Amino acid sequence: MKRRIQIADDTPVQEPMLPLINIVFLLLIFFMIAGSLQKLGPFEIDPPASQTAEARPEDTIVLWFGKNGDIGIDDLKGGLDRLSSMLPVDYIGRPVEIRADRETEGAKVVALLKRLQELGVDKVQLMTSIEAGQD
Repeated sequence: MKRRIQIADDTPVQEPMLPLINIVFLLLIFFMIAGSLQKLGPFEIDPPASQTAEARPEDTIVLWFGKNGDIGIDDLKGGLDRLSSMLPVDYIGRPVEIRADRETEGAKVVALLKRLQELGVDKVQLMTSIEAGQD
C-alpha cells in the first residue's frame, strides 16, 4: 500500500518587493526631471515684469528677441531680415509669443511687430515675468 503524503502549506507566498520599489523610485525621479525641464532659447534674455499671467496655447511659436536685435526661433538664430525663413512652415494662424529682453529698445520691438504683421501673423503675445511683491 502506497502512502500519500500531503503537505499543507497555507502560508501565502511572499514576492520580493525590492524590484517594485526600484521601479517606483525610477519613475519618481523620471517625472521629477521631466516635469522641471523647460525649453531654452538660443540666447539669454531678461523679460520685463508684469502683474498678471496667462497660460499659452500648445501650438504657440516662441520667438526670442535679444537686446541687440538678435532673433531666435527653436535652434535658429538671425536678424530681422531672416525672420521669414526661421518661422515654421505652418505659422499662419498660430500665435507667436515674443520673449524679449527688458533692455530691448521699443523701436526694435515695433519693427519686429511690423515685420510679423507683414508676414501674416495676427496673434502676438509679449512674455513677461511676474514681479514679486506687486499687488
